[in-house]
Amino acid sequence: MELVSQNSCSHRCALLIVLLLVLFGSALVAQAQNSGDLPNRDEVKPDSSQITEAPDQSLHSHFSAAAYMRLTADKQARRWLASERSTMPAGPAPSQNSNNGTYVFPTAHERFKHYLWDTAGPWTLLAVAGAAGIDQWENNPPEWRQGASGYGKRFASNFGQNVIQQTTIYGLSEALHVDSSFIKSNKSGFGPRLGDALLENVTSRTRNGKRVISAPRLAGFYVGGIVPAMTWYPSRFNYKDGLREGTYAFLFGFATNVVQEFILHR
Repeated sequence: MELVSQNSCSHRCALLIVLLLVLFGSALVAQAQNSGDLPNRDEVKPDSSQITEAPDQSLHSHFSAAAYMRLTADKQARRWLASERSTMPAGPAPSQNSNNGTYVFPTAHERFKHYLWDTAGPWTLLAVAGAAGIDQWENNPPEWRQGASGYGKRFASNFGQNVIQQTTIYGLSEALHVDSSFIKSNKSGFGPRLGDALLENVTSRTRNGKRVISAPRLAGFYVGGIVPAMTWYPSRFNYKDGLREGTYAFLFGFATNVVQEFILHR
């Protein structure tokens, strides 16, 4: 049993490294393509031919009556616009996050929508199916055997693990009044965007947009690994296997964040 577990760990680590390399390569290609589409900014220079100096004499003696009336109307329009702007009520100032961009704490409906997306969204189901396929290929755990029945058990197990993980993250985020959902970076350049994507895996945001260490995320990764190991996995599994599964989920979170930042357009 120990040999099977060690081989499974080595296979998973190798697959995780390959996945990270593929994701970073794809992100670099996407960033290079996007950077080539940026238009150049030309400096706008005023046309000196249209600038004329007014002679030091009275306007009435050198301007026609029509020009004088037009100038007066323009002044009155500018005064009216200025008075309208001063009477307009000022809107609420958006909170600033650590990325020097605007951040608005999501509503309860938006937070619940993010929870449903992360729990049973199309990309989540695709990732669960892929993870079940890897487990099927590795025959992990061997007690579930092969065939359609074995794949079904592995798919249900991975899906259940994700449900526990996301529910823990959502519940603790609501209790602590923080936002733990993934938010794309508003920075430019591959390096800054990559840094923000990786940081999203270990931080949450308060109501004013400040980043804090994400207790909901860290708890979600390990609760989602320990509960399956102690419940529906074969009896030889224990909490140590759950901690190992939680670490895999934690590392995989960095990879999924890079995919969401550079590839997916959510």
